[in-house]
Amino acid sequence: MEYKQFIVTAFERQPGKWRARVRRTSGRALVATSRTKMQEFVTGSDVNTASEAMIMAMNAIDAGAFSRKTSRSTERFWRRSD
Repeated sequence: MEYKQFIVTAFERQPGKWRARVRRTSGRALVATSRTKMQEFVTGSDVNTASEAMIMAMNAIDAGAFSRKTSRSTERFWRRSD
């Protein structure tokens, strides 16, 4: 499934143990909050259903786990200096 420019897929690691995999739709590397680059992210804990694994991955995306923090501010474009 595609979610906020990421591809999220669930897979069964063992019978009854589900995890999810997250990749970018563009194919670019993910940048985790620790600035580690990786091609894909796999959720770290097992859950009982595929939908729970997908929700866990989407929560990580919503929490900003793969968002790059930039030091640049958009304020300089609209703020006038007097």
